[in-house]
Amino acid sequence: MRETDRMHLFIPGPAGADPKVLEALGGPIRPHYGAEFVAAYNLCRDRLRRLLRTDNDLYLIVGPGTAALDAAMASILPDGARVLVAANGLFGHRLASMARAHRSQVEVLEFAPGEPIDAERVIERMRREPRPAAVVWVHHETSTGVLNPVEPIARAGRDLGVLSIIDAISSLGGTELDVGGWGVDICVSVPNKVLAAAPGLAPISVSPQAWAAIDANPDTRGWYLDLRTWRQYDANWADWHPYPTTVPGGVLDALNTTLEQILEEGLERRIERTWQAADRVRAALRGMGFSMFVPDEHASPITTAVHAHPELPVPELVDTLRSRYGIYISGGLGDMATGIFRIGHMGTAIESAENDLLLAAFEEIMQERGLVLQEQSAGIEGAA
Repeated sequence: MRETDRMHLFIPGPAGADPKVLEALGGPIRPHYGAEFVAAYNLCRDRLRRLLRTDNDLYLIVGPGTAALDAAMASILPDGARVLVAANGLFGHRLASMARAHRSQVEVLEFAPGEPIDAERVIERMRREPRPAAVVWVHHETSTGVLNPVEPIARAGRDLGVLSIIDAISSLGGTELDVGGWGVDICVSVPNKVLAAAPGLAPISVSPQAWAAIDANPDTRGWYLDLRTWRQYDANWADWHPYPTTVPGGVLDALNTTLEQILEEGLERRIERTWQAADRVRAALRGMGFSMFVPDEHASPITTAVHAHPELPVPELVDTLRSRYGIYISGGLGDMATGIFRIGHMGTAIESAENDLLLAAFEEIMQERGLVLQEQSAGIEGAA
């Protein structure tokens, strides 16, 4: 196979997976019920709790992260509930749209793209009347690569009786996240971002405080995405079928495999390697004349957003990397579609050899256009 026949994924998800994870994904189809399968399901849940640092109830919603976020809002928010959404990018505003679809009264606290959510502003609004029932925000806003604070907002919410719903879809496994210690009520993630497995399952953790609100909710908007349904099956069918649907065995096995690898390496070490990959790429790109969209002190280690070079349009850069080298990066989203490009640091994209390929490709493209001198490239290689 030629090098360009491979996909080198440097997008902000999905992520390139380890061969053992792919092998597990491609295993034989087997029954999704019975003692053996349920043991694998429960092992996966236990491992996810370790990564999330929580003893809260946890379910694996079959579907994308969006399904689990829908389940959270459908279960916890009665009609007309006041919801505060802190948003500084496309996915934060997407949460506001979801909350409106669940017939909530939504108030959006706006923050500039490229800047983090201001925890003090959020907390100050939570203290004022009318007090929101829940506050919702994204931990890692992949549209810009900003890392938003979680701990101070979740802790304040616990003290004020305001429930916290966190979108950790693209943060779990790549940066610090302490659901139990920080008092997060509902946290949603996926396997196909930093965890570098296959899409199809969405972990969701639910605190006792969240359950109290769910049980008090007189309104329902479905059955499958009502967390009470998942709790009922988990309790009544625990030994044979503790979920109200078919669970994809290959996806579960792939997730179990990658979780085992992360825990064997150590979560702290995996996070450290993610930071090292991001730092190396950012330093090299700066050496080629690029500038970062997000200041280092607010940037996530998981996604790097880079201003477009004035003499190299983003669509041309993205297409050249893909067609010539098999390297996939992403342009911006929405209004920033051509103003920035984004590089993901997850899965195989944190490995040194992959980053060697990425940076060599950038250097070659820049040299061809006369945008980086040969001496500059030599300096970049030495720094790397």
